[in-house]
Amino acid sequence: MQDHTVLFVDDEVNILKAIQRLLRNEDFDVLTANHPGEAMELIERAGPQVIVSDQRMPEMSGVEFLSSVRDRHNDVVRMMLTGYTDMAIAVEAINKGEIYRLITKPWNDEELKATLRQAFDHYDLKAEIKRLNQVTREQNFRLQDMNRNLEEKVRERTKQLDQKHTELRTAYIQTIRALAEAIDAKDAYTRGHSERVAVYASRIAREMSLRTDMIERIYFAGLLHDVGKIGVPDAIITKPDRLNEEEYREIMKHPEIGAKILEPVEFLRSVVPCVRHHHEWYDGCAKGYPDRLAGDQIPLPSRVIVVADTVEAMTSDRPYRKALPIEVVVTELHKYSGTQFDPVVVDAFLKLLEEEGEAFISKDQKFDIYAFIEG
Repeated sequence: MQDHTVLFVDDEVNILKAIQRLLRNEDFDVLTANHPGEAMELIERAGPQVIVSDQRMPEMSGVEFLSSVRDRHNDVVRMMLTGYTDMAIAVEAINKGEIYRLITKPWNDEELKATLRQAFDHYDLKAEIKRLNQVTREQNFRLQDMNRNLEEKVRERTKQLDQKHTELRTAYIQTIRALAEAIDAKDAYTRGHSERVAVYASRIAREMSLRTDMIERIYFAGLLHDVGKIGVPDAIITKPDRLNEEEYREIMKHPEIGAKILEPVEFLRSVVPCVRHHHEWYDGCAKGYPDRLAGDQIPLPSRVIVVADTVEAMTSDRPYRKALPIEVVVTELHKYSGTQFDPVVVDAFLKLLEEEGEAFISKDQKFDIYAFIEG
């Protein structure tokens, strides 16, 4: 294994010293710089594989710095230190700096160490894919002259590349999860909401026997369905009472805001319409928003998510009420099947509930990407 070096960039010297103390016994080198100019010199001289930058710095912002690193040293794994209040900037960092991971302040020591190890693995993994691709290209020129035994070697190479691709996709999912958790953290009552909606929705999609790529799209859309709440004032998000008419008009903007945030992210392009339309009503009435679509005009993932979102919200405590019994949830779904909800999606959920009972409504469910891919 090659030697590994990480560079931390932060204008607060105390933070850099704390990081050096924390990582002094790790099996990688730690460099520090307290402004981007010094960091650029270190990158040219020492060639770190991982860079972790603060956002708020006087010389230039973390987004600008990481974007510059991307342009000059695209292979370097880029990460950002940020607080939950900087999520809009973090989204910009994902778009412009193409960062690998968000690290929130204050960080958890063990999670920071684990994230850095994963970042080095990610760097090595990309380097290995690049090497394997080069080997594969060279082999293609000689295929006709090679022994038949080479076919087995090519199959093995392909298997290796598939595994590396799976690991890269898992890293993308972890980044999406971090963003969703940061959004939910704005309100203690919604912590974990997006993950649960995503899991419920993906399980409903499986019950409907949808294609694998569609189930994955539904999961991503479920994780990010509330990303637009970044643009809604915290006072409305955390209000302990029911919203008034003006506040409700503000909250109704979040699907459109979310779609605009996600549009520049290439690998999430197919998720954008799913997020935009997850509050449409199946019958196309005025209660649906933002575009009053109806029936099959509404993307299928949106029709699945609205059922999962409703179930999760009704079975969770809120400041103005306790979680509702599952019997009440079932009654509401029957009542609005065909108006607010797609009847096919409602039937799939009710079948799952009939098979599993209240065990289906779990507050600690996680999506197992490996089981999903293999399944």
